[in-house]
Amino acid sequence: MRRAALTYLLLGAALMPVPLLNVLHVESAAVVAFVAFFVSGWTALAAFARDKKFGRVWGQNEALLAIPFTFLTASMLWAPNCAYGTGVGMYLLFPGVTVTLAVALAYALSATGWPRPRWMLGGIGIGIAVVGPLYDLGLHPQFYTYNHVFGGVLGPIYDEQLAFRPGLFVFRGMTLLWAGLAVLVGQRLRGDVRPAVRAGIPALALLLGTAYLFSAELGLNTPAWYVKKQLGGHVRTAHVDVYYDSTAMEADAARDLAADHGHAYHRLSERLDLTPTETPGRVQSFIYPNPDVKARLTGARQTSVAPVWLESPQVHLLRSRVAESLDHELAHLFGRPFGLPLLNASWAVGLVEGWAVALEAPRSGPSPDDLVLAAAAADTTRGLSHRADALADRLSPLGFWTGRGAVSYTTMGSFVGFLLDRYGAAPLKRVYAHADFKAVYGVPLDSLAHAWAEHLRQRTWVHRGAHEVVSTTFTHPSLFETRCPHYVPPYRRRIQDARRALRHADTTRALQALHTALDRQPQSLDAHVRLARLRLAQGQASVVRQQLDTLSVGTASPVVLQTRASAHAILGNVTAARELLARAVQALPPHRGSVRASVMLVDAVAHRPDVMEVLVGGGTAARQAKRLAALPRHTPAVRAWQALRASAAHKPGTAHRLWAQVEAPLRADRPPVWSRTWALQKRIWQAEAARRAGAFGVARAHATDAARQARRYGAIGTSRRMEVLLRRINRQDAVVQEERGRNGLPR
Repeated sequence: MRRAALTYLLLGAALMPVPLLNVLHVESAAVVAFVAFFVSGWTALAAFARDKKFGRVWGQNEALLAIPFTFLTASMLWAPNCAYGTGVGMYLLFPGVTVTLAVALAYALSATGWPRPRWMLGGIGIGIAVVGPLYDLGLHPQFYTYNHVFGGVLGPIYDEQLAFRPGLFVFRGMTLLWAGLAVLVGQRLRGDVRPAVRAGIPALALLLGTAYLFSAELGLNTPAWYVKKQLGGHVRTAHVDVYYDSTAMEADAARDLAADHGHAYHRLSERLDLTPTETPGRVQSFIYPNPDVKARLTGARQTSVAPVWLESPQVHLLRSRVAESLDHELAHLFGRPFGLPLLNASWAVGLVEGWAVALEAPRSGPSPDDLVLAAAAADTTRGLSHRADALADRLSPLGFWTGRGAVSYTTMGSFVGFLLDRYGAAPLKRVYAHADFKAVYGVPLDSLAHAWAEHLRQRTWVHRGAHEVVSTTFTHPSLFETRCPHYVPPYRRRIQDARRALRHADTTRALQALHTALDRQPQSLDAHVRLARLRLAQGQASVVRQQLDTLSVGTASPVVLQTRASAHAILGNVTAARELLARAVQALPPHRGSVRASVMLVDAVAHRPDVMEVLVGGGTAARQAKRLAALPRHTPAVRAWQALRASAAHKPGTAHRLWAQVEAPLRADRPPVWSRTWALQKRIWQAEAARRAGAFGVARAHATDAARQARRYGAIGTSRRMEVLLRRINRQDAVVQEERGRNGLPR
């Protein structure tokens, strides 16, 4: 027992200075549980060899857990733990249960008379700790694993809010069943022939076998077949199988989503200059309707993931994040043929993520190069040379994950993009697996890093939105720097409750949750905006005006300004509404063209309370489009809103027809920049609607005009986006013409 106590003393002292592990929560509990299995098991073997009673040995080993617990509690003096209560629960669930199993196994082994019981117990522990995660994570599309030795991993490192699934508690209950079975076996080997012992062994074995048989239903693991069954919907294309929640997404939306997957697949193949044998093959894409469903099925609540090590290429995405995550996650799959065996990726995590960032489609916002330059300009003590020198550290798993996520992703994305543009795809594909830059490029990594830095120095301009993005994202701390990691304040949990209630159309419960959130955090902009929008949908514009006009914080937030404007417009205060909308447009960064144009379009109908009531009234896009169509006086602005809602309802033919009737919806007295922004965004919307409707000639003309306008305005990202759209239009047109030719129709 003294050796065990000393081991726990050393463990507690070792954890205290380590970020994240010095906080009493899941990670530290798992580490203590792993060590405790061997410490308590070996201690128990020695005790049972001296004929000690099971209950006393078990109690003493459980009591010894107080030593690391005390260290993890004392560390709160410098490492705050806002979720201490949760940490206590995890400590009981992980080390507390594991010690019971270890002592029970020692009890059974000590009764067998087999030689080297310490080695056997150690082998059992290592086997369970290794084989369990290999089975769960290596064969199933999940990002959690529960373990009888160390307790478990609840989700990916990037999820700030852990998913406490029911399966965790079922699994730890099974750990106790295994412990009970081991105790009964130990008693039977010691000659105990009581009926309870003889009947208990097969009963517990049957109970455990039944639990494993229904492991998917109990949440112990999540096979691919179970995810497909739970989602229900399926769309198959030439290269992709899209699985989606058929109760939350209509078939038309799923088909459009599948087409977007196919476009991304083709674009990545072209960008990497792949031969047919180098593509990843058929891809399975799982689309989850909300974070709760995603957490229940995969353990990852918000994080989009591509488990490249699985046999079949697959991605797992939230429906609300498909637009921002699809290219990145598919890019991971396109690295599979060039990765290490079994892992299907590089050992260098920085290269893995840099590859994915570099292969993302162009965006209207700042590029990785822009962000690195803006960050270097803001850092007066360390410029581009320092970032080049530190590049090697970001390649390793420890260096990448302990750094700030936005910084690591952006830096590596800029560097890999430089390699791809300067040297082509062939050497990048060769260097991917081993990250041996000297063998592939002929020069060491530091030479390539400084060449990259020099390339950035030669840039004569930086996207004007880069500094704002850097100031908001690069300063976000990593999990290892976060004060109170994994802690979700009560007011945020109430907001999540409101979102769940609204998914079930329970507005009463949503209102209660939002009021509770504001009672706990009166200045929460998220809660205020959600409450205001819900009230607007219920026709309480005057209440919303009073609520937001007296708000003391966040008055310059674009979403608050627009929500306030909607309330004023419905109440007939047109001048006040338009003043707020003008401030909202000014507060939005220029690269958010679609959002700015939408606000401008609200300004154009601010004098129409009937239109505003439809726009804030909630309901599906199709329902709003129908209500707009029933209104009198279809001005250009109203037709523009009809077109937008038709597009959102996946009615491209209707949207294309309506856009053709939209002339100049904006008010003439608005600044010239409004007209430029609107003209460009309208072309983009028209091009997309025409493409989806199959009017490829019209779509090509609009996309070409949009690309030309974007270049003239200096919107390089938008111009590149339009070039990608043009290639997609031309490819779709060619496919349709080829199909018509095969069917004997005129092209």
